[in-house]
Amino acid sequence: MFAARLTGSPVTDRDAVFRRLQNAEDRFCRFLYIVGIQSVRILKRVRRRLSRFFRPFSKLCLRLYSLVIGKRLLWLKKELGSIRNGFSVAARRLSEAKKRGVFAVCAECFRVAGISLRLHKSFLSSVLNVAVPVISVFVLLLTVQHWKSLNYGLTLESNGERIAVIPDEGTYERATEMMNERMIHDTAGDEAKLGYKPAFRLSVVKEGYASDSYVCDRLIKQSDGIIEEASGLYVDGELVGVVKSGADLRYLLRNRLDAARGGDRNADAQFVQNVEIVNGLFPTTSIISSEKMNGIITGASKAGVSYAVKDGDTVTSIAKANHVTVADLNRINGNQLGDSIHPGDLINLEVAVPNLSVQLVRTETRRVPVPFKTITQNDDGRYTDYSKILTEGRDGVQECVDRIYLVNGVETKRETVGKKTISEAVDKVVLTGTKKRPKTGSGVSSGSLMWPVPSLRTITTYFTWRWGSFHYGIDISGSGAYGKTIVAADGGTVAAAGWDGGYGNRVVVRHSGALSTLYGHCSSILVKPGQKVSKGQAIARVGSTGNSTGAHCHFEVIQNGRKVDPLHYVDK
Repeated sequence: MFAARLTGSPVTDRDAVFRRLQNAEDRFCRFLYIVGIQSVRILKRVRRRLSRFFRPFSKLCLRLYSLVIGKRLLWLKKELGSIRNGFSVAARRLSEAKKRGVFAVCAECFRVAGISLRLHKSFLSSVLNVAVPVISVFVLLLTVQHWKSLNYGLTLESNGERIAVIPDEGTYERATEMMNERMIHDTAGDEAKLGYKPAFRLSVVKEGYASDSYVCDRLIKQSDGIIEEASGLYVDGELVGVVKSGADLRYLLRNRLDAARGGDRNADAQFVQNVEIVNGLFPTTSIISSEKMNGIITGASKAGVSYAVKDGDTVTSIAKANHVTVADLNRINGNQLGDSIHPGDLINLEVAVPNLSVQLVRTETRRVPVPFKTITQNDDGRYTDYSKILTEGRDGVQECVDRIYLVNGVETKRETVGKKTISEAVDKVVLTGTKKRPKTGSGVSSGSLMWPVPSLRTITTYFTWRWGSFHYGIDISGSGAYGKTIVAADGGTVAAAGWDGGYGNRVVVRHSGALSTLYGHCSSILVKPGQKVSKGQAIARVGSTGNSTGAHCHFEVIQNGRKVDPLHYVDK
């Protein structure tokens, strides 16, 4: 019995869980149903209340519609139906009249039209009341657009004669200024400017406006002076001269630009100022010769500039550099220049400034060196004063194309517009040691010798005959040799350190066995006799003491008391 209950308990638990889930689902469905029913009831109640609230207003709107718009629409519907029937009747009557002839058709048309006007007089009146205002507005818009599309101007009249049509009074003012400038140019005295009392009248422009120059010519024609067709040169809006031939004037200006170019015909030359040639009527008295105009174009005027005194300047040197006399320079400065001037003082100068400044733009190709880089490689097995060039550096070459701007021959701006590498730079590779030398030596000999001056590799004199005597060693030197470190070629004991006649300051180190090394012409000695030194330990610095013609290290190797060639023992 107990066993049966144990085996049946899992099934009973699953059934209980299933029943609880089913009951929960039933309760949730009933909840949703109740919520939905209540929501529908509430919405219906709200709709009924809103309907009762707005019912008086809706009835009022319906009443107004039926009294105003509805009645009018019914009348319009009736009129349109009557008109449609009238067309059917008219078509039938015209068809019957056609059988009686053309006159019958015309008479029937007049009768039908009269009957239609009497029957539909109110409808036509209503249509006209709407159509006439719409048509009027449309016509007004077309009229405004038409007049708006037209160009208007001022018709200028002077002394009762029509001159031209201009856009505004500013054209007349500019023309009169131009005319007065022409009339009084290059005269002995400033005569009174010519004045006119113009009359302006608004008019429609059909062929375009007249230019300032045209108005000026027309006004000059009204003057009593003798006038002539000529060409005037204007610089920045100011008349500087008039010649009879415009071709001559253009030729002179072109010569001025060609002179600025020099031999470089590819350079672009143009005037800095606004230069303009105006062809028109000019007083005969204002016309000058081409030679005189050329003098104006190529001439110069003096302009004042300030110069800051620099170290070493004198009044005489400043005057000479600026092509003036000392007296003129003193006069320009109000006779205030003394015998002594100081750096920073400002001195007034007069320099020649061309009447027509020319800007020249030319292209220049130049080659510039590209510096090589120095790359350092470290060697942990060598001491810090060791260095060796593995690869010699070589500068590269780059071709640059520059655009140069010059004003009156003086460069004002330069910009690089192109670059091309001709040859690449070769990096300099230097091997340097990183190992620190010991401050005290062990005196232990390794049995092999190292190069005595790690930072110098050039041999200036070998183990050979020289100047009538034998040179028992090698001389080691190079760029910046003075003061370079000399190291012990191998470990050992300092046998001698000090002055020794032609050797100057020298150090002798005794190594194991019967091998010794000598280091001569030192600028300073860093060890003492009897001191133990290690291989590569600093013992002296390169100098030029004793019988020496330059900074170097004289290095000797002594084997069994006999001096031998050091290159048999060391390798640079």
